[in-house]
Amino acid sequence: MAVKGGIEASDQDWADLLSKVTRDGFYGVSSTAIYCDFACPSRPPLRKNLRIFEVAEEAEAGGYRRCKRCAAPGVHARTGFYSR
Repeated sequence: MAVKGGIEASDQDWADLLSKVTRDGFYGVSSTAIYCDFACPSRPPLRKNLRIFEVAEEAEAGGYRRCKRCAAPGVHARTGFYSR
């Protein structure tokens, strides 16, 4: 299934993603069909594969699945380290 939906990333979206800024919304990666929080510890995608979503339900309706790194219980969103 091909992923769809979301909007094209603005320059501010791209800067926030690279800076791992904690903010509302999610970004989807069309090449992997995964969506993440902006503060996700994973490496950034290619900008051409980036889609922006306001809510998780919108990303899931477009065929994306939730990232296992930033959605994992106990993962600190800013560092990616597991808390104990």
